[in-house]
Formats: sequence, structure tokens, C-alpha cells
Amino acid sequence: MTIVVDDTKRLFEPGECPEAAFYCGWYKLSHYVDAFTWQPGSVGYHIASGECTTLKRENSRVWCKMMIEKGIAATIGPVGEPYVQAFPVPEIFFGFLSEGILSLVECYMVSTPYLSWKMVLVGDPLYRPFKNRNLHR
Repeated sequence: MTIVVDDTKRLFEPGECPEAAFYCGWYKLSHYVDAFTWQPGSVGYHIASGECTTLKRENSRVWCKMMIEKGIAATIGPVGEPYVQAFPVPEIFFGFLSEGILSLVECYMVSTPYLSWKMVLVGDPLYRPFKNRNLHR
């Protein structure tokens, strides 16, 4: 799997991230940027306050809602200000997820520094996109 880490200050532009499978980013609060073409089964989250507050509001542009509408399989978001410490540590979360040993909810639990009542995991908690990866080890 090709991995692209973009740590520049430049923001993704619409259509700039084709075939995205994983995403973790932090910009454009409550305003999804349609930069991604999500692969089936993709997982990602946006580190920002309130990105899961308006999932049912028709005109909402929050990241969680828009990523789900655009085809992502699972995401994480807060319903209020959780502070950055409440988000899963990306290296740990995506590391365990890509190993295929733990389920989505297990990856979330081991990568979250502390539990926050404001954080929501959206997706099948038993999802394991790389579960067959360890069959040949």
C-alpha cells in the first residue's frame, strides 16, 4: 500500500487525493473539503471540535457526515470540544488497524489516551479491513 504523509501547511484541494484508504487530518473546521475518492472500506477521522454534531442535519458540512456520505466505512468525531488529547493517536490507531489483528473498536480503545464522553466511533465495531493479512505469517 502506498502511503503519503503530507505535513506541509498547504491544504488538500478538491479531487487531489484519489483512492484514499486512510485519512487523518486537521484543518477546515466544520467544512469538509472534497479532496478524496474513498476506497471501499476506507477509514479516517478529522481532528477538530464538533465534527460529529450534525450528522442528521441536511445542510451540514462537518467532516464525519460528509465522509460517510462520500463513502468512508468508519470515522471518529466529537460532539463537543474534547481537546486534541481525546483523539486516538494516529500512528497507533492506523498501525493496529493495518496489522489486521484487532477490530476497529479495539484499535480505537488501545490508541485513545483516555476515554471521553464526547467522542463517537461511527462504523461497524467489529470491522477488520486487513483481517486476512496475518494468515500467511
